[in-house]
Amino acid sequence: MEPERRPTSDAAPATPPAEADLLFALVRERYGSRLTPEQLTAIRQLVMGIVDDARALRAVPLANADAPLLPTPPPDA
Repeated sequence: MEPERRPTSDAAPATPPAEADLLFALVRERYGSRLTPEQLTAIRQLVMGIVDDARALRAVPLANADAPLLPTPPPDA
């Protein structure tokens, strides 16, 4: 029996939790007691930048044949 597949959609859910807010809450929960309010503000900005970068990477369509560029040794001289 084949597993049930969920329909895929490019559209985001109607009310997704903000990814940056969830990640920042995790950082604040784990390390907040050791950080100043200024450090927390700076970390919040860093997390928002990382989330924006991750969204940009996820937006790039990849085909099945796409693979990372592997380093190759230089040809013998």
